[in-house]
Amino acid sequence: MALKKICRCGRVIDYNQTFCNECEKIYQQERAIANKHYDKYIRDKKSTAFYNSPEWNKTRAYVLGKYKGLDLYAFFILREIVYADTVHHIEELRENWNKRIDINNLFPLSSSNHNVIHAMYEKDKEGTQKLLFSLLKRWREEYE
Repeated sequence: MALKKICRCGRVIDYNQTFCNECEKIYQQERAIANKHYDKYIRDKKSTAFYNSPEWNKTRAYVLGKYKGLDLYAFFILREIVYADTVHHIEELRENWNKRIDINNLFPLSSSNHNVIHAMYEKDKEGTQKLLFSLLKRWREEYE
């Protein structure tokens, strides 16, 4: 018998799916709108090109798979199982372009916790970065 889980709408879906078909369509529409806004007002052209590249898409998929699709902040800090749909650069692109595909600089998060992390960056960026690096290290020590 295949493993199942609950989609955000309440439907039962296969464990390897993130959303049911209907929620996937809604999610893709939401992402497209958010990315369009982000690309227009926040990112520079170099970053936008990178985030739309096959290199990033492959790296992002690898990171999500490496951490079993889990939001590590929710897993370790909040003690919740939350699925990651975003990969965050701990050291941001504008700070260190050379770490754009460094696996040790990439952190899986849900969209909501990605916003939490950026709010934490506003208060204590260096401390938040240390926390995220320590959570990656903890995962490697305990689960790899």
